[in-house]
Amino acid sequence: MQEVLFVLLDRYADWEAASLAAVLNSKPDDTEQKYCVKTVGLTKDGVRSIGGFTTLPDYTLDTAPSEFAGIILIGGESWRNPEAELVLPLLNRAVAQNALIAAICDATTFLGKNGLLNEAKHTSSGLTVLQEWAKENYTGAPLYLEEEAVREGNLVTANGTAFLEFAREVMLGLKAAPDAEVLEWYDFYKLGYYEAMKKMHK
Repeated sequence: MQEVLFVLLDRYADWEAASLAAVLNSKPDDTEQKYCVKTVGLTKDGVRSIGGFTTLPDYTLDTAPSEFAGIILIGGESWRNPEAELVLPLLNRAVAQNALIAAICDATTFLGKNGLLNEAKHTSSGLTVLQEWAKENYTGAPLYLEEEAVREGNLVTANGTAFLEFAREVMLGLKAAPDAEVLEWYDFYKLGYYEAMKKMHK
């Protein structure tokens, strides 16, 4: 199994992580589990989410593995704090090995501030917000798309309302399941059971 690292900072948005982590960490019928979800914190102390859940990280930034399939930056209220910069070496390691990099909500502004949104199509929770925070390090405005989630190459970005679209694009990027199965999963949770069943049986 390949590991997918979820980076969780204090006051992280738990709902942005839950759906994606559950499906990546599952074992499809009659197949081997492809991915294993691991959490990364700044320390080994519990990380408390906006919703009040406390997560004990599997790794610290110093003990995270040297190789992994992807790094997922979960949004929340701490990506603009100085300590968020400690995540950069792990992020640079992901770039060096062409691992999938995915960010949602305010974690996208962290990527913009560190020059990682300048060469690929992307989105965030508003271009103006991204420009104001990332300032001169962000030159990717011509590549900004007003879409819920955007995937280009090994980069996935999404705004803060798009946790299902984010999960869909990460799964497609990692080839976690055949494309048709990923899209069925997305429809099931986006449309609801009855509408998804109607669409599936048309």
